[in-house]
Amino acid sequence: MNLRGFYAFVLLSSLLELGACKSLLKKRDPDPAPSAAPVVVIPPAIVAPLPNTAPAEVPALQAAVDETTVPTSQDFEDDAFSKVTTANFRAQFAQLKSAIAKP
Repeated sequence: MNLRGFYAFVLLSSLLELGACKSLLKKRDPDPAPSAAPVVVIPPAIVAPLPNTAPAEVPALQAAVDETTVPTSQDFEDDAFSKVTTANFRAQFAQLKSAIAKP
């Protein structure tokens, strides 16, 4: 069995494919043409140095929220366990669905 022809064909087709890929890499978008409008360069503003004074102390802002009054998911779970039972869970679920549906 003579596979020389087959190997030559595979080699030649591989080289052609690599050559095509190389030509794709060379294609690039041309640089954009320079605009006709002149570019104006604005020099940076000169800022006078501030006099050397001691910085005033800024009082730290304190949060005026009592953290115990903010509801957490645990609070809602405790409330749900006390209100919802096996006898009334369908009514509670319907009430929740209607509350969610309200805008």
